Amino acid sequence: MFSDLVRNLFCLEMTLLEKTIRALKRNRISADVLKSREEVITYLENLIEDAAVVGVGDSMTLDTLGVYDYLRGRNLAYLNKYDPSLSKQEKRELYLKNFTADYFLSGVNAISTEGKIYNMDGNGSRVAPIIYGPKCVLLICGINKIVESEEEAIRRIREVAAPLDAKRLNKKTPCAMKGKCMDCKSPQKICNYFTVIQGQFDEARIRVLFVEEELGY
Repeated sequence: MFSDLVRNLFCLEMTLLEKTIRALKRNRISADVLKSREEVITYLENLIEDAAVVGVGDSMTLDTLGVYDYLRGRNLAYLNKYDPSLSKQEKRELYLKNFTADYFLSGVNAISTEGKIYNMDGNGSRVAPIIYGPKCVLLICGINKIVESEEEAIRRIREVAAPLDAKRLNKKTPCAMKGKCMDCKSPQKICNYFTVIQGQFDEARIRVLFVEEELGY
C-alpha cells in the first residue's frame, strides 16, 4: 500500500512537472529534465566552454548538487562570490561583472504550473542578472519548487524559503525565529526584491533545468 502511495505521488509530481514545462515553453522559456547530480554536471560540461565567464547566485540547490565545487575545478573565469578573501567593494565589483558573464547559474524559489518563475532576494544581486545581462541563464531546481498558482508561490516563499534562508544566514529577523514571515521592517530582512518572470524576448537565454529530486527550500 505504501509503495502504491509513493508511486501515485510520483505520478502526480510528474504530471505537474509536464504541465509546468509546457507552460514555460509557451512563455518562451526552455526547460529540460535531469535525473541526478551526475546528469546536471554532464549538462554543464557539455554546455559551458573552457575560459567562459560564469557567475552564480546564492543557492542551496547548487550547493547540494556540487555545482560550485565543479565550477571551481573547471578552467573558467569563475566569478566566485564565496571567495572569503573578497572585500565588500570587491564583492560589489564581482556582482557587477555578472551582468556581462557568458553564463549565470542560480536556483529559484518557486515555479508555477502557469510557467512563471518566482524569486525573492535581499540585495538584488541574484535576481537582477537573472532578468538582464548574462548571455545565458541556467535556473536549476528540484521538483519540490513547483507550485500551482502565484498564491502558492508567495506562500512558499513566506513560509518556507525565506525563513529558512534567514536562519541559515543568521539574520536577526522575526521569520528566522518564528519560522514564517511576519511582514517585518527589519533592516536585516532578506525579502526586499520580489520578481516574477512570465516570459522573455530571447527564448534561448533563460533555461530551466528541473532535477527529479527534492532540492533546496
